[in-house]
Amino acid sequence: MKLRLLAIAAATAAVLAAVTAGTAGAAVTCTPTGFVRDNMNLTAVLINPGKVTGPVDATGCNIGVYYGPGSKGQVNKAEVFGANYFGIVNNGAKVDIQNSYVHDIGEHPFDGTQHGVGIYFAYDSGATGDIANNTVSRYQKGGIVVNGASDSANIHNNTVTGLGRVAFIAQNGIQVGFGASGDVSNNTVTDNAYTGPGQTVSTGLLVFGGCGDPLSVGDDIHNNTLVSNDVGVYLDNETDACDGTPPATPTKGKIHNNSISNDAVTNTTGDGTRGYQAGIVDIGNGDQISNNTISGAGYAPKDDATAFVTPIDTSDAVNPKLKKNKTA
Repeated sequence: MKLRLLAIAAATAAVLAAVTAGTAGAAVTCTPTGFVRDNMNLTAVLINPGKVTGPVDATGCNIGVYYGPGSKGQVNKAEVFGANYFGIVNNGAKVDIQNSYVHDIGEHPFDGTQHGVGIYFAYDSGATGDIANNTVSRYQKGGIVVNGASDSANIHNNTVTGLGRVAFIAQNGIQVGFGASGDVSNNTVTDNAYTGPGQTVSTGLLVFGGCGDPLSVGDDIHNNTLVSNDVGVYLDNETDACDGTPPATPTKGKIHNNSISNDAVTNTTGDGTRGYQAGIVDIGNGDQISNNTISGAGYAPKDDATAFVTPIDTSDAVNPKLKKNKTA
């Protein structure tokens, strides 16, 4: 099943030892960061702020909290909302993001442009940190994204909630891509589902590599709860041709002990002219899929004119290792 995913993937500022952001509704100053996207120098409310707690109203800015190369910081017990590109950006810094609420990140109203990410570790910037015990919701494109071979994060115990079944954008709850490394565990990811055109799907948890970028090798995806996503876990490593062909290099991903469920088939174009849904999809070499529980009508086997649905799809994998998975 050669499914093509929709493309997923500093200015001087005062550096404070600790910051408690102002209350929601206070006047917002948007300062250029030097971080460029879509040919724009994105602005942020807070730049290299050290420690952040409390509310950060980023309405009118592109980013709520931005950490640049070489900086260090902590976002703890914060509420970040209102930015149209990113809630929190770690661009080559060491930042722990914990016990915080990130929400309403995207355009107003939400649309199909490919930005609006709650927590973002910037592509191949050397970003590192712990992303734990956060609630991320009402994002336009992605909840938590860690991208690039020099980036790494432990992503655990977060609650990530998409917009539900929408036709204007294919969301991803958590993404680890383009060679980034990380342990992704004990998260609850729900309601990333796409009902529109374009031969694409939404995913609860996406690991992506190849297509001219580094492979994502050895990522460990375990003990997560994934509900009402088109694809629960999508482990996708491809050759440079980017045509759904797995690489000759072993990717050794691990998907185990996850609970994955979906109650309905609602995707319409993920398999070309029909819908596509799966509890787990593997495009890789030597990946291990074990002890997962996959349930619900949204992942029950189906192959007709309207949709292709399966609990586990390894049709484009090389030497997948499946053991003790339960389907119902």
